[in-house]
Amino acid sequence: MIQFPIQSFKENVIYTHDHEAWSYYRLQENTVGVNEQEAENNLVNSLQRLAWQLSTFEEIDYKIVPIPVDIDKRMDSLQEQYEGKYAEIGRYYTERAKEILREEAENVVEYKFFIGVKLRRRELNENIINTFSSSFKSMNRYLQKLAGFNSHDVDELTESMFVESEEDAFTTLNHFVRAYRVKEKELRYIIRHQFVRGQIQPDGEGSVYSLTEGILDPGKAGYLNIKQLDDESWCTFLPVSEFPIDLSYKEWMYFFQSYHFPIEVNMRTIYKDKKDDENQTNTIKKRFRDQDAQLVEANEDDDSLINTGRELLHELENQIKNQGKPLLRTHINFVVYGKTREEVRKRARRLKIDFRDQQIELVQPLADQLLLFHQSLPAAKIVADDWEQILTPESFAESLFSLTRKIGNTVGFYLGKNISHLGESLESSQSLVFYHPFLAHLGLKGSKYSSPHVTISGPTGMGKSFLLKDILLNSVFFGAKVLMTDPKNECEKKFKQAITPEMEYTAPFFKELIESFNYITLSSEKKDAGKLDPLSFLEGEEAQEAAVGVLEYLSELQSNERNVKTAIYKGVRHVIKHEKTPGLLKVVRYLQESEDQDVRNVGDLLYEIGTNGVAKLMFSEGDVEGISLNEQVNILQIQNLNLPDEGEKASTRDEHIAVALMQPLAKFATKFARDDSVVKLTIFEEAWMLMNTGAGDRLINELLRTGRSLRSAVYIITQSTYEYNKPQIKENIGTKFAFKAKTTEEAGNIIEFLGMEDNKANRDMLKNLTEGQCIVEDMYGRTAKIQTDVLFDEWISAFNTKENDRGRAENEEAFI
Repeated sequence: MIQFPIQSFKENVIYTHDHEAWSYYRLQENTVGVNEQEAENNLVNSLQRLAWQLSTFEEIDYKIVPIPVDIDKRMDSLQEQYEGKYAEIGRYYTERAKEILREEAENVVEYKFFIGVKLRRRELNENIINTFSSSFKSMNRYLQKLAGFNSHDVDELTESMFVESEEDAFTTLNHFVRAYRVKEKELRYIIRHQFVRGQIQPDGEGSVYSLTEGILDPGKAGYLNIKQLDDESWCTFLPVSEFPIDLSYKEWMYFFQSYHFPIEVNMRTIYKDKKDDENQTNTIKKRFRDQDAQLVEANEDDDSLINTGRELLHELENQIKNQGKPLLRTHINFVVYGKTREEVRKRARRLKIDFRDQQIELVQPLADQLLLFHQSLPAAKIVADDWEQILTPESFAESLFSLTRKIGNTVGFYLGKNISHLGESLESSQSLVFYHPFLAHLGLKGSKYSSPHVTISGPTGMGKSFLLKDILLNSVFFGAKVLMTDPKNECEKKFKQAITPEMEYTAPFFKELIESFNYITLSSEKKDAGKLDPLSFLEGEEAQEAAVGVLEYLSELQSNERNVKTAIYKGVRHVIKHEKTPGLLKVVRYLQESEDQDVRNVGDLLYEIGTNGVAKLMFSEGDVEGISLNEQVNILQIQNLNLPDEGEKASTRDEHIAVALMQPLAKFATKFARDDSVVKLTIFEEAWMLMNTGAGDRLINELLRTGRSLRSAVYIITQSTYEYNKPQIKENIGTKFAFKAKTTEEAGNIIEFLGMEDNKANRDMLKNLTEGQCIVEDMYGRTAKIQTDVLFDEWISAFNTKENDRGRAENEEAFI
């Protein structure tokens, strides 16, 4: 009769009925960016060395446990962080998101990785006995245990015999991977999971024996039916019966993570001494000789696969003999489960087929399902030994154990899906991406960046504006005060166009949200003149620097016109020092009154520019009423601004004025972000135009440095990453989103900007991104290809920047 192996556990150590102890550890998940072969090789190398060093222990238990993503719990946690006037609207949208994601992501899981180590017992000696002789109770419990009397408590004497070995195990693991001692709650979860696979998620509570409640029925050949009081499920254990000679790049503990159903993995590894390993290779050599004899007898040519195997065996034999390389005697099974037997049958079939494509054979034993179930329990003995596979440290490492697809934040709003695997789409991916805009600056454990700032780059029409507005609306629920610059003057128009009578009925909070925003529209009208005059809202050196930058740029001075440049500097300083209400028009008058004809000519030119059209926004006498940002969400729009084509330099007077306006606009945004009295979100659109000015680098750096250690997040929206791909700028950016690259050269620049591996696969991927697809580097330094996704129809309508096509798209697609 098979006995449940666990007698008791304390902290991360399980004690068995056979007086053995196993310590369990959770591994920090590893991530590898898209097409990152070098990073993958580094992981393989670490796992190879780990498998070698763990040979000092007798037995190892590797587990991959799929943990269901609790959408409700995560969303509830998110709602608790909402505050301010939009908190109620945030809760309304969070509840709607929960309803949608519950249905769309029913089988979404996150994979957690555990390693159990069978500990060496420290033998009793006189010192240990003397140490515990004063504790009669502890010694008595130990002797009772040896005599076969059951006790579910761990006595101090038993515990002490494994302490040293546990420390050794913990130290060994952390030399090669990041490992944490599991908590008792995690141990309970792993145990209870075995008895509720495919049912309600365990809560990690209860005694040892309450965790094992359930009826296991192996009545249907090849399957196990698990019954609880109010639920039931089915599962099947699929042992590995055959591995190919070469396991390189098979990723056999990773590739299935893109499936729409969960897979569990259990791998027990036994180490023996060097003599046993040498005997094992001799046994395999004998098999090769037998196969050679059969080929000769049948008069057949040599099998190339056998020849390869013979060469590898010879190399392995030398490594065991000369280097002490260990062999891993493994018992590996994959577990598939679901609500019905038919569902499990289909899932098992898919897994077996995909493994067969990798030349790995899985079998579905008809009569041994109960044995395999027992063998998968933590600290259990191997009772189904028919499928032992001999692996080397190298072949185990090719499993990519501990590698996950994680990207983004654990708690945040839904942003889209990870589609990094070949052929994945929004519809097929089960890897949800969540994002929290106010976490990076907290310096969380494992994070690479501590900056809350973000760049969103890419050409027009690929989705960067769509993504930005999704982040904007979700951010206001946290109580963040927002300033968004909108040089294209399209945000208010698009937002309010989405408020239809139907939307008011189906989404009542949407109208309230959109109409509450403070839309500030600046135009060439006289009432707005001077609203962006840097001398009217800045002070001291900052005002001087900004004013000189605007006037020099508008004057289009050549390098040999030093006299004019000097006059501009003097004029700005004079006005700031002597005028009670400084303004750029006063600087212009100073230039017009100069004795130098060249200076007077520039003054006359600036006067004509500054008193006509939209350029009036930058010029005033200093008596200007400032822009009011009293509302929580403020969107600053500029009418009739003629922007250059994306990536192009200004070529007309109107385009020069538009670029010049971006300088005081950037200063205005910086001033807003600098106030740390509340959480701030500053969004600077069309930032690429700043780089067409001499002050572009400095303005962007200033914007990104602002609030880095405070509570202010700055979002830079730009066409290209070229000008941001500099160490002093990159180090101030915590999260990066990059949409499609137009050229191979641009793809190379994005790769460098995101810290990806530069190879043809990544360059091609960036050039072939479609609308809504982007590469993201998160605050932890992880990269992935994601598809952005918005759950609410009214938001989709409001974010759409394309003009109404009057049904042309539908008509075209109808005949495809």
